[in-house]
Amino acid sequence: MLRKTFVIIPIVLLALTGCSNTKTKETAQTGAAPSIGAPAAPGGAPAATASPQACPTGKTRKLAKTRFVANAGLAAGAFKRYIYDPFRKGAFKSDAKGHKRAIVKAAAAGLFTLDQLRRAKANAQADPTLCRTLSAPLQNLSNVMKNAVDRLKGGSADPTAIGAASGALEKTRGTAGSAGAGFKDKNVPSNMIGG
Repeated sequence: MLRKTFVIIPIVLLALTGCSNTKTKETAQTGAAPSIGAPAAPGGAPAATASPQACPTGKTRKLAKTRFVANAGLAAGAFKRYIYDPFRKGAFKSDAKGHKRAIVKAAAAGLFTLDQLRRAKANAQADPTLCRTLSAPLQNLSNVMKNAVDRLKGGSADPTAIGAASGALEKTRGTAGSAGAGFKDKNVPSNMIGG
């Protein structure tokens, strides 16, 4: 079972890396940035922050706040369990037993975290209050988290990037709480991360 895990996870990561490079090439050729799960601003490029015009005047999705809380909780739980806690325990150091496996698992968890953040952002943008309050913090969190995950996919754990991701996550958690959409870390089943 362990051998299958070591074979499957790198293949999935390589496939996902290949997909992201294809999108980057397409973006460079067309000049337009891809937008997944979020409405694009006029001109084709996604908005970095939400302006009142970009936010809906009414709810555009059922249970948007509940879905946001669930997605943000899963993202926070995956980050803490598979990236932040192992980093603090020294599991990513080159002399630690199983450090390569820990980094591969953290990279897979990072991809899961980014997907949950994308979903959380789409749900926040479907609710007028959450959109105005959380669009900018979620965009910042996604950017910082992507930086940390890119380094993990490259095989290294950067303390600065992981610390910045943790700080951005806690800042977003505080902002969401003040908007009435506070979230707690949710336990992510290990089979969703890759074993």
